[in-house]
Amino acid sequence: MTPISVDAITFDCYGTLIDWERGLRYFLTQLLIAKRVSVPADELHDVWEKTQFAMLSRPYRRYRIILAESLAESLRRFKVSYDSEDGQKLAHAMGSWRPFKDVADGLARLKRKYKLGIISNTDRDIMSRTLTYLGVDMDVVVVAEDVRAYKPGPKGFEEALKRLGLPPDRVLHAAFGIAYDLGPAKSLGMKLALVRRGRMDHLSAPLDVEVASIAELADTLGA
Repeated sequence: MTPISVDAITFDCYGTLIDWERGLRYFLTQLLIAKRVSVPADELHDVWEKTQFAMLSRPYRRYRIILAESLAESLRRFKVSYDSEDGQKLAHAMGSWRPFKDVADGLARLKRKYKLGIISNTDRDIMSRTLTYLGVDMDVVVVAEDVRAYKPGPKGFEEALKRLGLPPDRVLHAAFGIAYDLGPAKSLGMKLALVRRGRMDHLSAPLDVEVASIAELADTLGA
């Protein structure tokens, strides 16, 4: 990979900065224990993930509604009862999930050299709680609620570029996800940084940076 020159870095949040997998699996495990059922949390997680992704492709609704409805549908598939409070608890829990251990140091170093932003499929109130755990002030935060559309659609990326006031080739988008992040970022002409977090899809477009952590991203960019 050749050295790159950019003025800003945008990030996917949940799964790239925030340890989404750990937070979600803990929530589902505790929910199943409270309901006194023996459904494997991993299986419920897999079903829920596919269900909520499918819902993101429908006409826009707030993410907390999608969280609740996807959880309800997933529980029904396992013949587990759903209470309206379950969905509310999931939305509340999401805002409390913490960053990966490498994030705080990496973001602090990058902040000294670049403008930083987030592009995320969530609601403003959930994101506002998450931001308190990152350790730096983001220059730009765009959530689905702002543009009334979800990734992999382009609206969130376009809004972030507009707020940054930069052309796409001066912005690096960092994410672990291909379909929902690096693919659409590439289509707009942004630079790409793959952050290896767990499962990854294949990306045919060439990467500009590939790292295992945000701290390594800072190392790679000389921050």
